Amino acid sequence: MDKVDTIVDTLVDFLAYVDSFYNPKNGIYPIEGLKNDMIFTATLKYVSSQTKDYTWGGGDSLDRERVRDIILADNGLTL
Repeated sequence: MDKVDTIVDTLVDFLAYVDSFYNPKNGIYPIEGLKNDMIFTATLKYVSSQTKDYTWGGGDSLDRERVRDIILADNGLTL
């Protein structure tokens, strides 16, 4: 597997991970009104805004929570 495939697989797994926590039907912490494109857009925003103090942790729980915060802020949603 090459580097691009690894990155794609990691991001696909992460999108599913975020969805499993926050999807409105059966998420652990459902966000009413959440759509898949919101998860995708927030993830792209998060990954592209990395700084030395705000880095991608490989799709860990802190990454998930930061993406959740972007989703909420950018879409006017609440927990």
